[in-house]
Amino acid sequence: MNNLLTKIKRYNLVQIFMAVVTYCAILKLGLLKSYNIVSWLVLLILILFYIKADIFNNKYKKDITLFSIFFSFLLVFGNIVYCEKNNPNVSFLRELVSLNSLIIFIGIFNLLYIVLYNILPKLVDYKIKKNLQLNNKKLFIVSFLIIFLCWLPYFLNYFPGILTSDSISELTTVINNFSVVSDHHPVIHTLFVAGPYNIGFKIFNSVTVGVSFSSVVQMIIMASIFSSLIVFLNKRNINRKILLLILGYYAILPMHGFYSITMWKDIVFSGVLLLLVMECIKLLEKKENLKFKDFTTFIIVSIFCVFFRNNAIYMYFLLFIFSLIIFRKKIKYFICAFSIVFCVYFVVKGPVFNYFNVSKSASAEYIGMPLQQIGRMSFKNVEFSDYEKKYLNKLIPIEVMAKSYNPGLTDGIKFNKNYNGKAFDDNKTTYFKIWLDLVRKYPSISLEAYAASTLGYWYPNVEPSTVAMSIESNSFNLEKQSKLPEVFNKIFTKIENINTPLFNIEWSIGLCFWIILIFCWVSIKRKKSIYPYIPIFGIWITMMIASPAFAEFRYVYGAFTCLPLLMIIPYINFENKD
Repeated sequence: MNNLLTKIKRYNLVQIFMAVVTYCAILKLGLLKSYNIVSWLVLLILILFYIKADIFNNKYKKDITLFSIFFSFLLVFGNIVYCEKNNPNVSFLRELVSLNSLIIFIGIFNLLYIVLYNILPKLVDYKIKKNLQLNNKKLFIVSFLIIFLCWLPYFLNYFPGILTSDSISELTTVINNFSVVSDHHPVIHTLFVAGPYNIGFKIFNSVTVGVSFSSVVQMIIMASIFSSLIVFLNKRNINRKILLLILGYYAILPMHGFYSITMWKDIVFSGVLLLLVMECIKLLEKKENLKFKDFTTFIIVSIFCVFFRNNAIYMYFLLFIFSLIIFRKKIKYFICAFSIVFCVYFVVKGPVFNYFNVSKSASAEYIGMPLQQIGRMSFKNVEFSDYEKKYLNKLIPIEVMAKSYNPGLTDGIKFNKNYNGKAFDDNKTTYFKIWLDLVRKYPSISLEAYAASTLGYWYPNVEPSTVAMSIESNSFNLEKQSKLPEVFNKIFTKIENINTPLFNIEWSIGLCFWIILIFCWVSIKRKKSIYPYIPIFGIWITMMIASPAFAEFRYVYGAFTCLPLLMIIPYINFENKD
């Protein structure tokens, strides 16, 4: 008995210490003031919370510890990058190993460990109650109507739609009858805009109505895709309450309403990406009895996926590799299916585009990260050799690079009027060698530039670029013509604001990927396949390799369209379905 009491007291002392360190971390982060009654209440709540938690008995202790270490590191390092990215005199690594950062790290680790300790085992053991299927046709129609009607106020308030500079660029191509075509914006998306636009314009002879037709068609397609997911889950007897929650997720959350009427390639691509994940699940369900005819829809969806986003082909290569590993017994079918997709892609991108004089994206688009790393070196005034200066000045003058460098956006350098893309195109090997030599000479600065350029995709506390809420200035006299009272505009502006409580959670890119990572782990623990997660991780990796902006929400909108399905995957029985 005395031994038991001793253990209890020792454990309480450990937990109280953990609570105090967490409290100190919160103070150091500036979230609370030490001399404040609210602060003291927080300390008391933390102590009670920690004491109540039985942190020493859990079969997932190692996994919880690793998750807590990983997430704590991302929060501490991310906070340093976010606060100091514009300061040329600060070393991120030196700040990371400081005593201040150590205290914050331990405090956050303690809190995350307790939270994950209470959540992860429940997620692994959770069981979704099954229901008999609802009528699939009726369910699709009702889901579609609810989603579409919930989005309708966005369309009416921002009539004829939301258009950015990218949208205007594509619209210009359409209005000029494709006289000059560039693959900077995927040609298939420009054609997607052109179809409904031309119908509306020919009937009403109005650019505004033409754009509104494109907006409505996009709303119909996205609502149809989301409704098809609900039917997809209904076929697998997923609980009706969960189906209702998913319906609310797509119908009510503002991000889907705003994006349904925004003329961006990323929107339709994100819908197609959800279809691809669904097709991956279908292949898993038929894993042992796959026939080549089962790949028909998968191939069609894949072709749309790789054409709606220029960098999606890299994700698809990753999916190909995992397909060969996971479906070893059916490897011939997969090689054939993927070969069809790759052949279509490279034939269209090569001979077909050349025949129609479709210009390709500038080289600056895929060397954004090297430009950012060299840009930060010039920003921090490092010593370049005469040889390096000679070639870098041909690309863009070093002093101009230092002034135009933006830690979170590559546009400052790659779209600078002094940037000479031809210099790179003529000497690619030389420039890549210079870049590698500079990375070896200044590894910490290279890491700083990389961390600053990708920050929003792994650090949850970033204020990301969310949505546009207007029509970019243009030469077509196209402007917003709201059909609703001004009060609706104020409401929409408020719910889009990143500082609005509750609504702002939906805009956190980093948090979304943390959640996906956790449910992928749950899937593994429940002996389910990670295969359906690969397309999403593939898109995330492309952002981590060559992101043009440090926190551009639309680039990873596909993670949010797929999120409900990714959270349910661990609880789906991969059995043969019709």
